[in-house]
Amino acid sequence: MPGPRWLAALRDEDGRAADPGPASGQPEGLRPEPEIAPQGEPNQLAGRCWPAAGRPSIRGMSTTVLDETPTRSTPATARPYLLGGLAALSVGAAAIHFAVVFEHFNEYVLYGVFFLIISWAQAIWAAVVLWRPSRPWLWLGIAGNAAIVAVYFASRTTGLPFGPDKGHTEPFGALDLVSIVLELALIAGCAALLWRPSLADRPVRHRTGFAAVASLAAFPAVVIAVTTAVMTPGWAGPEGPRGLASGSAMTASATAPGAQTSMGDMGTTDGLPDMRMYGSTAPATAAQVIAAANLIKATDASLARYKNVQAAFAAGYTDVLKTNGEEHLFHSGNNPAYAGLNPQHPSSLVYAIDVPHHAPILLGAMYIENDGTNGPQVGGGLTRWHSHLTVCENGKPTIAGFGLQLRGTCNPATWQDQYTGQMMHVWVVPYTGGPFSDDLSRAATDAAVRAVLDHS
Repeated sequence: MPGPRWLAALRDEDGRAADPGPASGQPEGLRPEPEIAPQGEPNQLAGRCWPAAGRPSIRGMSTTVLDETPTRSTPATARPYLLGGLAALSVGAAAIHFAVVFEHFNEYVLYGVFFLIISWAQAIWAAVVLWRPSRPWLWLGIAGNAAIVAVYFASRTTGLPFGPDKGHTEPFGALDLVSIVLELALIAGCAALLWRPSLADRPVRHRTGFAAVASLAAFPAVVIAVTTAVMTPGWAGPEGPRGLASGSAMTASATAPGAQTSMGDMGTTDGLPDMRMYGSTAPATAAQVIAAANLIKATDASLARYKNVQAAFAAGYTDVLKTNGEEHLFHSGNNPAYAGLNPQHPSSLVYAIDVPHHAPILLGAMYIENDGTNGPQVGGGLTRWHSHLTVCENGKPTIAGFGLQLRGTCNPATWQDQYTGQMMHVWVVPYTGGPFSDDLSRAATDAAVRAVLDHS
């Protein structure tokens, strides 16, 4: 006769009745395991307590026992994302500095050495912060990049206390601004981790496969994209690869067999000549030759006070335009005395700046007429004036043929190409093409520098 259902539920697999209840003194729902297992074999679990149902507790087992699937011993944290972001910022800044190393070597050897050192330092710092990050290494990242930022702002606000541009402020450019943003972000990131190290241990969503790779690479990809974009010709302007390529191309064209010493045939842009010449080409008369010689003599005497570039800065020649190893210093302000052909107050001073281990060398002056005014041709065909075509590129007025960006902005949709005011160079050192040459090639500049150094 079958017993109650609760009794049947307590029978084990071979039909024997199970212990109907806990032994005296045992907690409710538990019973001691028999000292001898069925079939007379010793029970290895003797003395342990089991649930009343006679089955082992799942709570006491690990998941590997249940499904043999290994579990993650450590949770996903923000550490690889933060360290990877810091490394990307440092590599981005290093790439920009590597891109301008040769340009700075050409300008001044110590400038080039400085940029070479900081480029490698930032690249190595990025590798170490991924491999073995530490508090001293984060402090080093802050100190090193802070020094770079300090030098940068000094060069843009007060001028560096050494080098050929001593005391002369440099203009802001796209490349250097992006580099500074990357370095400031790196400083902020290092400071945040030093102030609150727990940021690196914050849990993040666990991702696997492609999602994990994409999430880790997202921020470095943004840094790479921005760094690459700012080094393209359209964005970098004269301070990036475009300026370097322009200088190299003009040097090559000037030194090629059959090259002309004049730059009147520079080329065309939008169907217009990049440079326009003015005045008669007829041979100069005796009186005109004398007048031209007097102009050279007056200019030379006036420029004697500006042989040291610091004197030029102090006199108000603070607007700078660089091209092919030359630096044109324009007098700032709207003083009419500096317009036109006035040897006592030249509109612009021209220095050679890419002279290794040497201060800038004064080469001559440039006179600039007001817009719409023809320059006086005192020396007849010897003293012709010229002007440069100004176009709108990437929202900036740009000198065609040189890629030199001027101040202000422009709208390409409404912009009309126009020419600068007429200008004329007067060189006070031996110069390719003569004392009134319009040749602004790198070859002409280098030849003038060699002539000065050979006679010094």
